[in-house]
Parts: sequence; C-alpha cells; structure tokens
Amino acid sequence: MQTKIFVISFGCASSMADGNMLAGCLAEAGFEITESIDEAQVVIVNTCAVKGPTENRMISFLSKIPSDKKLIVAGCLPLINFARLQREVRFDGVVGPAFAERIADIVKRVLEGEKVIELSNALKTKPRLDLPCIRQNRFVDITPIAYGCLGECAYCCVRFARGKLRSYSIDEIVKRIKRSLDEGVREIWLCGQDTAIYGRDLGVNLPRLLREICSLDSHSFLVRIGMMRPDHTLEILDELIEVYADFGGERRFSEIAEEEGHGGCLFWFLHLPVQSGDDDVLTKMRREYTVSDFKQIVEAFRRRLGESLCLATDVIVGFPGETEEAFENTLRLIKEVKPDIVNVSKFFARPGTEAEKMEPKIDNKTIKERSKIASEVALKIGLERNRNWQGWEGYVFLDKKGLKPNSQIGRNYAYKPIVIRDNDENFGRFLKIIARKAYSTYLEAIPLSS
Repeated sequence: MQTKIFVISFGCASSMADGNMLAGCLAEAGFEITESIDEAQVVIVNTCAVKGPTENRMISFLSKIPSDKKLIVAGCLPLINFARLQREVRFDGVVGPAFAERIADIVKRVLEGEKVIELSNALKTKPRLDLPCIRQNRFVDITPIAYGCLGECAYCCVRFARGKLRSYSIDEIVKRIKRSLDEGVREIWLCGQDTAIYGRDLGVNLPRLLREICSLDSHSFLVRIGMMRPDHTLEILDELIEVYADFGGERRFSEIAEEEGHGGCLFWFLHLPVQSGDDDVLTKMRREYTVSDFKQIVEAFRRRLGESLCLATDVIVGFPGETEEAFENTLRLIKEVKPDIVNVSKFFARPGTEAEKMEPKIDNKTIKERSKIASEVALKIGLERNRNWQGWEGYVFLDKKGLKPNSQIGRNYAYKPIVIRDNDENFGRFLKIIARKAYSTYLEAIPLSS
C-alpha cells in the first residue's frame, strides 16, 4: 500500500511554489499525495516565519499535528528560529526551503525511524525548474525566477532562510512556462524575494526576461509579476515600463480573452513595498531608497499606463525610532500616492536581525493604534480607487473560488479582484462582466455573457 502524504504550505508565492514541487516530487517517487491530514501517514508543513505572529501560528499548527503522524517541518521557520522549533514542537524531520526532489529520501528515512535534520547548504539551494509540480490551482503556475535577495534590511529575517540572489536562466524559465502552458495553465505568477534584481548574477535583467516570456506565441496566457524593491526597480524603470506598455493593457487582455491574440499579457499590477513614508526610518531600515524615489516610480508608471495601474505597497508601523512625525509622513504618503492596496504590518523584532537591538522601541499600545489608523486610511483609499471602476465593462479571468458558495473571483487586465455569482462551469475561463459595486478590497460584478 502506498504511503499517503499530506503537504501544506504557508506564506509567500515562493513558499507556495516550493510546496508544489515538494508534492510533485513525492508523487513521482511513488508516494500518494492526499488532501486529508487524517488519511496521511506523513505530514509535511512548508512553513513561513516572516513575522512574529506568523511564527506563533506556525508553532501552534505544528503542535497540533497528531502524534501518530510522521511530521516533517520544511521552509523558512527552521532557519529563522530552529531553537524554538526544537523546544516546542515534536517532529521527525526538518529541512529548509526549496528542498524539492531531495524530500523523497528524507521521507523514506523518517519512515524507517530516523530523526532527520537537513539544513546544510539551505542558503544555496536552487531546485531544477523542470521538476514535477502538483499545483493547488490547475490554471495557475507559480514560477520562481530566482531565490534570495541582495538586500540587508534591518528588520528582515527571511534572508537568513533564503540567502543571496540565485537566478534561473531565461532558457530554464521559458522551458518551465512552456511545459506549464502545455499542461493547461493559463496564468503565470513570476516570483522571487525581489523580482527587480532578477538576472544580475547572470548578466540579464527582468525586462528582457518578460519580453522573452510574453513573446511565446504557442499559447495565450496571463503573467503576474511579483514584488520589486524600489531602489532596484529604479535601475530598470524605463525598460520595465515599456514592457508593461507593450505586453499589457485592456486591449491586449481582450484579445487574449477573445482568442484573437497569442503570447503573454502582463497584468498592469505593480507590487512596490515602500515600508515607510519617512526617509529617516527608511535609512534605519536599510532600505537604500527615499520616499522621493518611490514616488518617482509610481508617477512614471502612471504617466505611461494611466490611472488603471493597480498599485500595491507595504508599510511597517512601529519600527524602532518611528516618531509621531514619521508615522504622519507615512499616512501623508499613502493619502498622496493613493495605492489600490496597502498591506499594513505591525513591527515585530525578529531573531538575529539588526532591528531586534535597535532603540528606542515603540510600545505595543502605540503600534496597535498606528496600525489601526493606517489600515483605516488604506481601506478608505482602496474604496475610493475601486469606485473608479464602477460601471466598467470588460473581461475577467476567473482564477479563484469565492469565499461564498457559488461565487468566483476574477481578475481584469489591472489584476483587480472582481467577485461574481457563478457556478464552477466558468472557472478557468474569461468572462465579460460589468462592475456594479465597489468595496475597499474588491469589486462585485454581474456577467454580460457566458
């Protein structure tokens, strides 16, 4: 009888890509992947520990795995806080991120009764892109274009788990995407810790990669680009914007939807984490750019693509030394730039980071208050931005099941989330809709055609 394995992933797109490869490699090795933890003999949890509360949730989840299951802990947590993992969780095996095809051997050793801890070379791993995957969404492939980063952000612990930049070649990525499209995928997510630095170690760059991908004319498909650090984005700004203009927009999206066009269509979506609206705080964070740099990028994109660009950003409130004035500068920036999405995070000191030792610390009450204020401002602006789309008619690609029964979530050419009431028959298809209602984080629409 085949050993049944339950694989679950938490965290960023890179972590999800790792989990897909873990499951694919295990299935190829002869194990059965099950969606039921109760049926499994082995449970593999691909963890995230980017923030303190995330780590707490991981520890809680791991602690509740039934003792009759063999438990293997994978991902970032073992490299970020192994001491706590070892102290608070019963486990049979521990591996780092992007373990891929090596996982089958670990499972076999664990099943034989060995306790395995394999974290050597974790910061240098780069699994082959031609490895098998079991995707959580059959229409979406999460494609890593690189692992690691070039930053030394004072608050970040992820670099302890992901290491320095290791890019895949353009040829490797294009081959992976071709395979995914042949397998029925319609949407490609390009991911990395900072996609703007792609290829620096190989003498190529992100705009060149995007042109190669979107020029594939054997299929029609959609492409979402993952987050980019502002200072690195500035260095490729003009070339990057031209790629967005050449391979994205409503017209190209409609041509793909109506099967009149081939190749890739870039979502007009830009994830550009600013983290603070205050230059002094950015310096302490070691972010290597200014508020003016961030604004310059946004203005350049909007000047070329217009206001339909969907801008997402991240801010951290309560970083050590963040004065009331600095916090007000962050609020002022959000109100001025008006991002469609602002991911607000409370500062939590992470083990081993420079920020862990920084003073003066901001008290928890103040951090909570600032988080509440920033979130309210962000949601208000999100609603304002989404109201501009009320009455819009056009195509969406239905790529996600909705939270409510008989509902689905589609994305338009700007990657705006649009909810419709619909059964599963249109999942993985384009649908023409009219947007009727606007909310802070999504739009609601009705179909114009089936």
